[in-house]
Amino acid sequence: MRLDVPFLSSNRAGSDNDYETHFGDIQITPRILISESRDFTQTLDVAFRIPSGSADNGNGFGVRDAKVGVLVERVVDARPARGRSASRLPYTDSDRTRNLFITNFAAGYYFTPHDYTPFGDLVFYLSMNLNRPIDDRGPKDTFVSLTPGFRTHLGANWYLLGGIEVPVTNLKPFDFQILGE
Repeated sequence: MRLDVPFLSSNRAGSDNDYETHFGDIQITPRILISESRDFTQTLDVAFRIPSGSADNGNGFGVRDAKVGVLVERVVDARPARGRSASRLPYTDSDRTRNLFITNFAAGYYFTPHDYTPFGDLVFYLSMNLNRPIDDRGPKDTFVSLTPGFRTHLGANWYLLGGIEVPVTNLKPFDFQILGE
């Protein structure tokens, strides 16, 4: 089970000094492990986004994301890869979201072994993310972004993740996003 409670800070359109902060939409994600071996994992997630955030920051709508994911720990030597595909279906009326096909693919490299805590399993990666509308409520503008990032094992079952998502298409709902878990 995963719980995401985002905290957002953004500047108002047309203003360099007027910042606002809000909570984003809370997301609850039950995850089902389909299969797992030493180097290969398949999962099924169904995320429920609860419209609890501020419309000022593009939040305040509810969606369901059904996701199928694959993780391959050691594609070649110390090079992990993962991919995920999802369909996003809104359950609240909103002009801020549409039915989407979502996919991402990430590849990285492990720099340290697992037991080197707090830097165990230190992996740097690059993720490609794609969102494509699949409904007929507007243009079929595809959003693509790249996210360079890292993950490290802190000890016990705790991990630290971070990255910077940067849009690479003309459709840019943001300049960049700093992500952390």
